[in-house]
This record gives sequence, C-alpha cells and structure tokens, in this order.
Amino acid sequence: MSDLLNIFQQRHQEKLEQLKRGEVDGDFLDEIHALIADLRQAGAVVANSAERGQLRALMRFWGNVAYDRTGVYPNTMLQPLDPDRVPSAEEPSRRSSFPLVWALVGGAAAVVAAVGLVAIGWLPKIISATSGEETLTPQPRAVVSQVVVGGELNAEGAVEMVADTFCLGIPEIVAEFTLEGIEPEMEWRWEVQREGEVVASQDAAPWGEERQGAVIRALTGGREGVEPGQYELLVYVDEQVAGRHSFWVLDTAPRVFNLRVADVPESAEETSKGSGFEAGTRVIYLNYEYEGLCPGVRVSHTLYREGELVQESGGEWSGAPQGQAQVSFQASGDSSFPPGDYEAAAAVRGEEQARVGFTIKEAISDEPVPAFGGVTVALGVRPDGVPVLAAPDNRFDWNTRIVYTIFDYVEMSDGLRWAAVWMRNGEEVSRQEGFWDVEADGTAGTYWVVYYDERRGLLSGGNYSVTLYIDDVVQRTVDFNILYYVPREE
Repeated sequence: MSDLLNIFQQRHQEKLEQLKRGEVDGDFLDEIHALIADLRQAGAVVANSAERGQLRALMRFWGNVAYDRTGVYPNTMLQPLDPDRVPSAEEPSRRSSFPLVWALVGGAAAVVAAVGLVAIGWLPKIISATSGEETLTPQPRAVVSQVVVGGELNAEGAVEMVADTFCLGIPEIVAEFTLEGIEPEMEWRWEVQREGEVVASQDAAPWGEERQGAVIRALTGGREGVEPGQYELLVYVDEQVAGRHSFWVLDTAPRVFNLRVADVPESAEETSKGSGFEAGTRVIYLNYEYEGLCPGVRVSHTLYREGELVQESGGEWSGAPQGQAQVSFQASGDSSFPPGDYEAAAAVRGEEQARVGFTIKEAISDEPVPAFGGVTVALGVRPDGVPVLAAPDNRFDWNTRIVYTIFDYVEMSDGLRWAAVWMRNGEEVSRQEGFWDVEADGTAGTYWVVYYDERRGLLSGGNYSVTLYIDDVVQRTVDFNILYYVPREE
C-alpha cells in the first residue's frame, strides 16, 4: 500500500473511532466532507486500479454516513487520472509529496467532537478472524434519491403527466430516476413487477457514464393500453435493490354518476324537479359519486337556468380514484339566485356524464334580510377590511401559515347567530361562531375570520372551503387551495 493510502487509512480509522463513540456533530460532519474531498482529489495522482478501488470504497462509506445524517449525498465521483501528476517509480520521495500536503491539510481540519449523539447501529460489521474483535468496514452503496413516473416524454426527453395513478387505457408509462453513489463500472438494471411477476425489464449493463439520472420506457400497452393493476418499479445496482416505486393503472373508465343537489353542504339527498329551494338561495351544492378518475383528467361542472348557461367550473383531477365529491355554485355579488328552473351537469374530458334538475321558488316578500356577501380569501387584511395578497384563482403557495376570509354584511341585528366553518378535503378543521353584536360591529360593513395552525406551523396542502352561516342558513361558500410541498430538483 502506498504512503498516500496509509495516510487515508489512518484518517479513516480516526473517524471510525469517533463514530463508534457517538461523537457525531457539525464539526465531525465537516471533517467527513473534507476527507471525501481529499479522497476525490487523490484520483488525479493514484494510478493503481486496486488503490483507486479503495479510494472509491472509502468515499462511498463516508458518503453514506453523511447522507444518513444530513439527507444529502455528497459528490463521491473520483477525479480522472492526470498522467502529468502521477509520480514515477524512481522517485519515491516525490510520490507522495503533493498528495501528502493536501491530505495533511485535510487532517489538520479535524477538531475533537463535542458531546456525541447516539451511536449508529446500522453500520456494516465484520468479525476479525485473527483478533476476534468487532471492526467496521466500508461498504459501497448506491441509492435512488428521486424517482418520478409519468405518462409520456416531452420533446426534451423529460417525463410529463407525472403521477402514481393512471387512467384505464394509458398507452405507455415512463420513469425518470436519479442514482447517488454509482460509479461508471457498476452494473445496473431495472424491472417492473405486477403482483410479484416481472412484466418488463432491462438486462444488467455497466452504468458507463459519469451521470446521475436515467429515463426509461417502463411499460407499453399498445392499442388496448397498459394492463390494469398495481405495479412496482425496482432499480438494481450490482444486483442490490437501490430503489423502488409503486404505481397503479385503474381498471375502470373515468365516470361521474348519481348527481344530487342541495342548499346546505352537509345534505346529499336528491332534490327532485318541482320541489325546489326557497327564494333567497345563494348557494347550490352539487354532490356526485365518481370512479376511475386519475390525476390530470379534466372534470367540469355546469349550472343552467331555463336552458341558459349560468356558471361553469372545473379543473384537472387531483383526488382519489373513486369516492364522493361536492362542488358549489353561488350567486354573484350580494344577490341570490333568481327564481326559475335549473339544471346542474357534470362532465369528464369534455363529455357530459349526467345532469339533475331543480327549481328556485319566487320570493314571498321584499323585506330586507340579513346577509353575508362579497367574500374574498387572502393572506392578510388591512384594518379597513381591504384584503392583502389575495390570489385571483384562490391558489396559495405551500408555505402558507394563515388565511383570512373577508366578507361584507348587511341588515344584521343583535343576537343573530352566525358561524364560519372551514373544511379541508371534505373534513371540518375549524369553526368560528357567535351572536352578532350591533354595538360592536354595526348592522352593515366588512368583517373577517382567520384560519391558522394553533402550533404556528405551515398549513397542510389540500382543497379548502369556508362556509358562512346566519341562523344555520348558508350565505356564502368559497373554495381555495393550498399547494402541497414539492422538493425542488437540484
């Protein structure tokens, strides 16, 4: 073994002793990164293939230690050999002079660790046949750090229509993944299993390039599409599983059925044409059942009055493949829906699935009634009631901590019972309620309610709504969305 390898082995043993004693803190991790950087640089001056293999093994071992502590795998790619810097056999004194300088500089960065963390229990161990003592040995490990599955590739060769659930009839499924800690000479392969049976695979071959990612065509279904079922993509490096990812192809075509309408969120009973709703109705809720829906499928909802389109809403599906859903239609401004015959319809991929009819009755009197209206959802509000940071599409970033609902009120009187109910993905998460105080708030003006995590953390991503009530009568419902957190690609 060369003098340079001896120096690295010494540094390796020193760090192992600290690791066994549990002395793992910020300084220790800084020293590990310095050691890995020195090992990488040694690739430029170490020509012996066996010694280069030892350098790689040491880097992988300490790279895995750093990854388990920080969640970030460092660069462990050995630098290519530089013939001009490789010492000749006739000059043993010069052979290690330059590497020794920077190796010692890296070693000088070591600082005695402070109070240690708990000892690491996962490290691979071997029993010495001569001494019987338990020692630690570096073990190479490549891991899949990120994988995405989608329905097609774009012009640049990147995965599009990313999801874990796909609709019946999808013609192809592709995947893109990133490997950490893999070297060009390592062999890798992949396979896709369905119910434990391999249905697609690629033979093992050397990684071959100093790259980290790969894009594959995992499944092709032809005219009938990929066969329905639950699948698992496995990536192997040197015949060890480096990562896996599950996905599903649904066995039912997308459809929406059993449409019902109601004037309160909790009700799911069908209202037949002719019975209708009372005058002054401000919100109509459309309830329906669905199945076979996958992310990306467009679902739309339409409200008609006397055959004329009144409102339309919709978007790409992001919920469960089957279940029940509810959407709302609400009158504009501070008004209510005018009397007449109505129909509500639902469509999938632009094709209408079903519709349901109902009526709204004529008003009995013109007496003013208390009401809430002019609802806005925002991230803040000024003292005069003007919203701050309102989103035109009611979609807020994943780092949202607090949401305000600002609304106008008219004809309020003392003792009126009111409430604001917050829902997330169909479940109640908060409620504010009380009795109106005219002396404090007047009979007309602007009011606001607020929703936040009591622990002052970020609000969970999902589909939200807030419904305003006066004496248990729905006044307004507004939907909004908080995006789920998606890690950025480095």
